[in-house]
Amino acid sequence: MNAPTEVKVSLGVIGLGAVLFVAVALAWDSQNLRLPIGAGIVALAVCVGLIVRLRFARVVTMVATCLFAVVHLLIALSDAPPSWVRVVSGLLTAAYLYTAVLVNTEPARDYLESK
Repeated sequence: MNAPTEVKVSLGVIGLGAVLFVAVALAWDSQNLRLPIGAGIVALAVCVGLIVRLRFARVVTMVATCLFAVVHLLIALSDAPPSWVRVVSGLLTAAYLYTAVLVNTEPARDYLESK
C-alpha cells in the first residue's frame, strides 16, 4: 500500500477502535452488542473505502468518525458504565476526532481524491 502516513494511521485508529469497542462491550455487558457490532461493520466499510481510494471516502470517513466520537463521548459522560469503560471511551473519542483531522490534511486529500 502506497498510502501516506495519515491514511495508514487513520486506518489503524478506525480498525483498532472498532475492535476495542466490541471487546469493551463484551467485557462490560455482553447483552448489548448491537451498537458495537454495527459500529464495527461501518468501520470496516470505511476502512475498505480508504484502502480502495473511493472518491467519497474522505467525506464518509469524517462523518463516520465524528459519529463514533459522539457515541463514545456520550458513553464517557454517562454515569452507568464503570470508570474504566468511561476512560476507554474518552480515549476513543479523542482518537476518532484526531482521525477526522488526519483525513483532512493535504497528503491524505491528495491521495484520496486524485485517482
